[in-house]
Amino acid sequence: MAAPSPATGPATAPGARMSSEMREQPAVLASLADQWPELTTRVAALVQGAAPFGVAFLARGSSDHAALLGRYAVELQTGLPTCLVAPSVATAYQREPKGFAGWLLVALSQSGRTPEIVDLAHRYADAGARVVAVTNDVESELARAAALSIALGAGPELAVPATKTVTAQMLAVLAVAAGLGPGGLTRTQAAALSGAVEQVLGDTEAPSRAAELLAAHDRVAVVGRGACYPSALEGALKLQETTGLMAHGFSTADFRHGPIAVCGPTAPALLLAGSGPADQDTLDLGLALAERRAPVLLAGTAPHADLSWPATGGLGECLLATVRGQQLALATAKFRGVDPDRPVGLNKVTLTS
Repeated sequence: MAAPSPATGPATAPGARMSSEMREQPAVLASLADQWPELTTRVAALVQGAAPFGVAFLARGSSDHAALLGRYAVELQTGLPTCLVAPSVATAYQREPKGFAGWLLVALSQSGRTPEIVDLAHRYADAGARVVAVTNDVESELARAAALSIALGAGPELAVPATKTVTAQMLAVLAVAAGLGPGGLTRTQAAALSGAVEQVLGDTEAPSRAAELLAAHDRVAVVGRGACYPSALEGALKLQETTGLMAHGFSTADFRHGPIAVCGPTAPALLLAGSGPADQDTLDLGLALAERRAPVLLAGTAPHADLSWPATGGLGECLLATVRGQQLALATAKFRGVDPDRPVGLNKVTLTS
């Protein structure tokens, strides 16, 4: 049989690369879960004898959404103050991070090469912070700048929309939180996420049905709270990158304070609601959106969800919601005739400084 031509072969079909990398997620997550005792022990050893005053997270783009999950996890488990670093405070406004001596800085970059992330990791270390790097490249500048580096082990990621590195980062920040104190994700819970993600990836019909609705519109609100809030932001970003839709992610609480007004007959909402204590608030939004005659897609653990995922409990459900967002973005791009592997005007590594 003749080899497929470069123009029509499976490797160059629209979305083939993104789809292939999405399917690698269960194996990547299983590998990280296998390292759970080592990862959490290394984090505990880094802060042994000198508990951090707080934990700061440094990231951009999809990595920032993983950082937000880490912030939730650390605050819930330890009660330590946390923050998401605004890089421009140091890079544009030249304010040095002198107040972060004794803090832990968790710096996330899939490539480990984003100049401002590397620069700030050095600045925070010089200011007395202990730096943890979360990156897919163990030889990167960011990894070398850190006192502790967590390697994602996701292998090369070539599609512009990040998929396997994002969920790996999410699991990695949960490992960091688990290493800081009791009550975090256990090794058993971490290991179960791989199978749950595989189960979600096995359902391609639901994303296809949902995508048919989204593809007919030019804007969408993606809404979630608690563990699903980082997924809402990431899901909106994936839709932006892959389809060109005007997608925006919102916290459910913030959405009620005004942004709900953007939804109506021509502007649908995607609600993400798992089995956590904050998710009922998102489910309750359905009534308000129905009054506005806005089309609603529900993703989550409810029996009537359009895009379901298994109820694993805890913050780990953020990964399952994120995978559902990836599937929906991929399917919507195909409906709109867009190749998500090659979004117009985007590059894999964005070299902000």
